[in-house]
Amino acid sequence: MASQIAYKDQEVPTNNMQFSRLIDFVIQVGRTTAKGSAEERYVDRMSQLHETEFWPGRGIQIEDDFPDIEEQKFWARVFLDTAREIFDRRIGIHEHSFWQAQCIWQAYGAGQLFVAAVRDTDRRWLPDSRDYHEFDLVVNKRST
Repeated sequence: MASQIAYKDQEVPTNNMQFSRLIDFVIQVGRTTAKGSAEERYVDRMSQLHETEFWPGRGIQIEDDFPDIEEQKFWARVFLDTAREIFDRRIGIHEHSFWQAQCIWQAYGAGQLFVAAVRDTDRRWLPDSRDYHEFDLVVNKRST
């Protein structure tokens, strides 16, 4: 059975096991990086959705499940940072590597869907992700 993370007509497909693992990872990354009580509530809400609403075959429809733009911004960053955490081997079990590339793609793709949702309202917004900060640092070093 399959689940998906979708925004409008775009989607990131997963099977149910991949979806559950990905949500576990984003909850973990979200919990360790949340700043303030609002972001902690977003993590608590995702955890509650994971336990009660995300059954086999039921994934995320961003515009329905996360209509608040501030929460979309938070999850955009967290999904993108989750991809980076997997790449850096900081999250997940890395004894075997067969799952990593696909999970990175799913986390990154879901993050980009959340970015698209935010940009429908705020065209100039950029995610506050680790990769964005690193890119900005490298570009600014080269240009000085």
